[in-house]
Amino acid sequence: MTIGEPFDSGRDPALGELLRRHFEAADHDAFAALVMARLPQGASLWDVLARWARPGIAAAVLIAAALGYWTVARETAQSAAEPTGELAAAGRSMDTEALMGAVLGRSR
Repeated sequence: MTIGEPFDSGRDPALGELLRRHFEAADHDAFAALVMARLPQGASLWDVLARWARPGIAAAVLIAAALGYWTVARETAQSAAEPTGELAAAGRSMDTEALMGAVLGRSR
C-alpha cells in the first residue's frame, strides 16, 4: 500500500494489484480452500453466522430507535408550524369545532 492521506479517496495502485492477483487467480478451488482454512477449527458456517447475529440485532435495534426518534421529531416540527399550534401557543381562544376540525384534519 502506498502512503498518503489517511482518508484519501484516490485509488491505491499497490493494493489494487494485490487484490487483483488474489481475486483473478486461475485456481478458484485453491482460493476457496484458503478461505475455508481460515475458519476456526470445528466451526461451521452457521457457527460463524451465529456469532454475527448478536451484534447485527443490536445494530438493527439501534437503527430502528434512531429512525423512530427522527420520525417523531419531524412530526413534532411540522405540527408546531401549523396555525393551530400557533394559536394554542399565543393563548388566543378558538372555536371548539374549529379546533377539533384542525386536530382531525377536517376543514369547513
